[in-house]
Amino acid sequence: MSINSVSGSTAYWSAPTSTSTSSTDNSTFGDFQSFLQLLATELQYQDPEDPVDSTEYVSQMAQFTSLNQLQTISNSVDAAQAYDLIGKTVTYTALNASGNTVSTTGKVDSVTISGGTPYLNIGGTKVAISAVTEVAAGSSTDSTAEV
Repeated sequence: MSINSVSGSTAYWSAPTSTSTSSTDNSTFGDFQSFLQLLATELQYQDPEDPVDSTEYVSQMAQFTSLNQLQTISNSVDAAQAYDLIGKTVTYTALNASGNTVSTTGKVDSVTISGGTPYLNIGGTKVAISAVTEVAAGSSTDSTAEV
């Protein structure tokens, strides 16, 4: 009985497309631990008569690591952009009480990072940096007094 269930599993896992498909879409994995769990499952159910080349696993791990590093860099750039906006006047889009999209302008008071995503604090409102549509040319501290 157990041989039938194993042969059914190995038929699925020995197909060349299943291995590459399950490990190339790394956006669905939360972290490195998930990748290792998937790798252990693939190894557990691979066909012993047709094993997957170990260099393929090393390549998959390198791709996963590269994607994680790119995500880290992207998050750092987003945070740097957000911090650069502190004290500047920005225009952003938001939904009003009736669900319509409106443009609002305000001065960025501070930045909050939640879940790796930076949010601008504008007059008590938390705004995603992706909602910003315009940044004023200068901030109020950059203006010079007229004589």
